[in-house]
Amino acid sequence: MIKATISAALMTLTLVACNDQPGEKAGNIAATDAMSQADVKAAVDKVQLKPGQWEGGFEIKDIDLSGVPGAPANMKQQMQRMMNQTGLRYCVTPEQAANPSADMFGGQESKDCTYAGFDASGGKVKGQVSCKSPGGTMNAAMSGTYAPESYAMTLDMKMEGGANGQAMAMTAQSHGRWIGPTCAPSGSAVK
Repeated sequence: MIKATISAALMTLTLVACNDQPGEKAGNIAATDAMSQADVKAAVDKVQLKPGQWEGGFEIKDIDLSGVPGAPANMKQQMQRMMNQTGLRYCVTPEQAANPSADMFGGQESKDCTYAGFDASGGKVKGQVSCKSPGGTMNAAMSGTYAPESYAMTLDMKMEGGANGQAMAMTAQSHGRWIGPTCAPSGSAVK
């Protein structure tokens, strides 16, 4: 599941791109000033997290389906219900805490994605990613805050160029907090 602060946001962005799911709501968020993957890894690795048990969630704040002709009236609510996740518990190992970019890039490298504007300093984080796939182009931007024991991110994503010019946009938020040094067995629920 979510392994680290930046990994959580970027894995979400990358999964959206890879699975041809909806994208962002804000204006131009394309990653136009491409950074090398090494530059992005260096920025992400500045984040220092406490290893141990974490809890958090992911919530869709808004979905714009106006670019999807014929979308059922209740599709927005159905997507929000399916994608919202609360009460998530996950373990951040000492290795993951020391190297957050490993989860971010593990198995996710793609020549079809570009990154821009990644910075993690002073307790704030931001960045952009653009990915092309047969289903269209996904542009996403993230911004938020992090500390060794917590994080909060806002993700703005936009998917365009789908079949018949379809486009979707989504704004989501993720958050997490460290709850202790010992990880609970997998599958434990938050009470």
